[in-house]
Amino acid sequence: MTRSRTRRPAAIYAVLQAVTVMLALWLSKHFQVARLAATLVALAPTLPGAYLAWAAFRDDRREAAADTDAKVKTLAGVVAAAETRQRAQLIGSGAHRIDVTFHQRTEPANNATGAAAHGRLTDIVSYYLNLRPGRLAITGEPGAGKTLLALDLILGLLTHPGRIDTDPVPVRFSLADWNTEQPLQEWLAHQVHQQFRDQGITLADATTLVNGYRVVPVLDGLDEMDTDATPAGRRRAARALQELNAYQDPTGIAPVVLTCRTTQYEDLGGLDLRMREAARIQLDDVSPGQAAAYLTARSTSPDRWRPVIDTFTAAPGGTLARSLATPWRLNLAATTYEERHTDTLAYLREPDHLLTLASPSAVRDHLLALYLPAAAHQHPTRPNHYRPDQAHRWLAALAAHLATTTPMTTASSTDIVLHQLWPMAGPRRVRTADTLLCVLLPLAFTTLLLSLVYMGFPPPQLFALPVGMSLGSIWQASRPLVPEPQTFQLQRLRSPTRLRQLAGTLAFGLVGGLEVGLAFGLVGGVAFGLVIGLVIGLVIGLVIGLVVGLAVGLVKRLKDAPPTDPRHPVRDDLTVGLVLGLAFGLMIGLTSGLVVGLTSGLVIGIGLLGGLVIGPTIGLYGLSGAGRRYLVFLLCIRGRLPWRLGTFLNWAYEAGLLRISGVAYQFRHRELQGWLTAHPTP
Repeated sequence: MTRSRTRRPAAIYAVLQAVTVMLALWLSKHFQVARLAATLVALAPTLPGAYLAWAAFRDDRREAAADTDAKVKTLAGVVAAAETRQRAQLIGSGAHRIDVTFHQRTEPANNATGAAAHGRLTDIVSYYLNLRPGRLAITGEPGAGKTLLALDLILGLLTHPGRIDTDPVPVRFSLADWNTEQPLQEWLAHQVHQQFRDQGITLADATTLVNGYRVVPVLDGLDEMDTDATPAGRRRAARALQELNAYQDPTGIAPVVLTCRTTQYEDLGGLDLRMREAARIQLDDVSPGQAAAYLTARSTSPDRWRPVIDTFTAAPGGTLARSLATPWRLNLAATTYEERHTDTLAYLREPDHLLTLASPSAVRDHLLALYLPAAAHQHPTRPNHYRPDQAHRWLAALAAHLATTTPMTTASSTDIVLHQLWPMAGPRRVRTADTLLCVLLPLAFTTLLLSLVYMGFPPPQLFALPVGMSLGSIWQASRPLVPEPQTFQLQRLRSPTRLRQLAGTLAFGLVGGLEVGLAFGLVGGVAFGLVIGLVIGLVIGLVIGLVVGLAVGLVKRLKDAPPTDPRHPVRDDLTVGLVLGLAFGLMIGLTSGLVVGLTSGLVIGIGLLGGLVIGPTIGLYGLSGAGRRYLVFLLCIRGRLPWRLGTFLNWAYEAGLLRISGVAYQFRHRELQGWLTAHPTP
């Protein structure tokens, strides 16, 4: 495999080198600007660079051969750290957790063996290890704790005393992201690669891990794959179950853990679609004793909760007990009724008000209506930084936008990704505004042209390049899709292997830049004279090669290195565009000034000014797609969302209104998201 990966780029490079040589020779003969021997001499210095680039690439591929066991160990450590943070965020401050119970639901056929009739959160690992095969379907009502149970299982398996480094690694995946036209194992491999590439997991490594069954898929959210209106024959969840039932390892059917809401799983079961050879467990309602213990632990004055506790203890099937039967609802109640006045520290409301509500839906709406202002007031670092009515309207607008997406679109109905929000302001409106702002680029080019004309460059030869780049930028701005955000990977400078890889990439860029510059110089020699044309072309080529080489070597797409803060993609993408654009513009401007006016400070200054104007514009429209589109979106959405949207969303996350999943914000619970959609104003 290493040889094939080396030979292909080497062959491509050799072909490009040969084409470039022939083109240079033809140009020199056609324009009669130099003898053929002079052209060959000019090309000769590029050959050592070509060899060095090829050798660096070959050595890097050899060193990248991964040891599977080492990758498994690395993956286990990364998953353990990430899921520990996720569990802590779900539990919240104080780490108060309910030891939820569950019971087995026997299916008509194809049940896994070894399943006990009952279990609880604290023994989920031993429960799972007794299953043969290791296939578990976790079902429950909304807010019952399915994801938390899956997280405990993942962390328990990774820290189990009997685990060895070569054991398979449980990895959690969101099923909402799966286009079931893609085979299961192929999708899993791409997910592993995208999530953990920054830890050295290449696509080849991920494919080896998945196909070698060194990953146990923990698939979260089967119920999120379709809407209630999706016809049965077109449900992605049905196709997903068929794929899971065909997923086999050398010993038989392969281990899988699946979570789904009870209603949706039973609807699929009514169509004779369920996970085969699996144990299905159903999460139980929180008992009155568990609820009483939780509320007592969360409160600094437990006596305030005595009427509520006495009521659902005396009537375990009553309205209040049914309304507070899940960990999510109990968290809502505790957060809402523990809120205090800022100045007097008096409690703002008493829990016995819950006794006056007549139905579970009334309790739900009452708690959700109070949850947002209570969570905002109890923010750990910046309470009341935003007015509750503002936060409500902004979050409701985002919830309404998510409600317009469908499972069959590329956008998620649960993920708030900053650089993917722009259709919310109207796709045509944002693209039109982005295109109109592109007039900045022709203006910048005009400024540069005037400075170059002043320095003595003939205008006709300078006209084609800016026109072409302007049209390209307008096309880029009007595109319906934007590329993934980019980020600098400065950690690549810390490793000798990464440095060698960067050196190879830089050599490729410099050699390519020299060839482009040589061709430009030979053509430009017609207008400026051979010597000046070659000097200008080679200098510009070196500048372009240096910038492109560094960009390719140090800049990576977001999916290759997922950040921990969902605000970073947009910030990093803008940084890449502005920094590289500014560097490119300044170097071109300085080079032009130095070549034309070595003794004139004014000419050099004009060249620098032109580069300063054109560089950031080229960066935004040539190197930054996602970041630029996000800025245009904020201009178009003014009034409906705050200008500093990322800061607001991070505040909402810290307040417990949102959670983070990868590069996305999500509402803390889909019940909150749905309620805000139905109640756009406080």
